[in-house]
Amino acid sequence: MPSLHALVIALLMVIAAFVCAGAWLVVAALRDGHAGWMAVLFVPVVIGLLRLTRVSSGTSRSVLALFATTMAISLANVLVAALPVAQAMDLTPLAAARRIGPDFCWMLVSLGNTPLDWLWAALALALAAWFGR
Repeated sequence: MPSLHALVIALLMVIAAFVCAGAWLVVAALRDGHAGWMAVLFVPVVIGLLRLTRVSSGTSRSVLALFATTMAISLANVLVAALPVAQAMDLTPLAAARRIGPDFCWMLVSLGNTPLDWLWAALALALAAWFGR
């Protein structure tokens, strides 16, 4: 059975991913675009949480930072892609994402993101892996 400390860390990473994805969704809705640069802003949040929970430095913290950043970027992209559908159907973005399914969601994400957005995501993942050590 995992220790209580590990469960707290996992819960904090999930909450952080949802909060960061929500912030990304608000910025994307206000700017009327994907706002891929928001991915880089998640890295200090994730690294700060990992340091606050006193995860020992090394590969494990780097992998946790990478996983949390990937989860936040993926969730945010799905929610931003589902936003126009949610507005048209009078649903929340999460309900719209569940309704349209993973295939259509992926199509909207790949069509909506520019190469610069993908570059921001890759930069965020590289920074999370580097500063997570």
